[in-house]
Amino acid sequence: MALNAKKTTTILAAALAGVLAVAAVFAGTDVGQTAEDFTLQPVQGGQPVSLLKNDGKPTLLFFWATWCPPCKREIPDLKKIHEEYAKKGLRMLGVALNFRESREDVVRFQQEQQLPYTVLWDVDNKIATEYGVEGIPTVILLDGKGVIRYRGHQMSEEFTKLLESYTASQKG
Repeated sequence: MALNAKKTTTILAAALAGVLAVAAVFAGTDVGQTAEDFTLQPVQGGQPVSLLKNDGKPTLLFFWATWCPPCKREIPDLKKIHEEYAKKGLRMLGVALNFRESREDVVRFQQEQQLPYTVLWDVDNKIATEYGVEGIPTVILLDGKGVIRYRGHQMSEEFTKLLESYTASQKG
């Protein structure tokens, strides 16, 4: 009897450790959590960009790839958002995923599409994996404190309301 209790305790402890390990991998990637910080290089060079060094500004993260048709359809809306909300303090970061593309491919795409926001290069897709990105596009909105307030595959009415809310008190 004591052996079974010890075995059960060991199994439960191992299961709990596994759950905690999985939770740690995805910590800071769900709505309501403080985002996990990361630093990536802009595709066009320059200083590396850190997600949470945001000067208290809300941040829009957009995970995408050059070959993704739904991502391309979002570009006009992203440009409008940048035009309207950057002056209200919104920081926009496009995170380009690497699916057999070169940095030059992404730079060319950024130039052709005249993307007005910073595009970062997730060369090994590590950040996308850490953020649990399972499909693209993925949109994540952080408030000025780095807390994730929206996560989805498109910019919904809920997203727009949250964007308005978190940029209302900002000064560009």
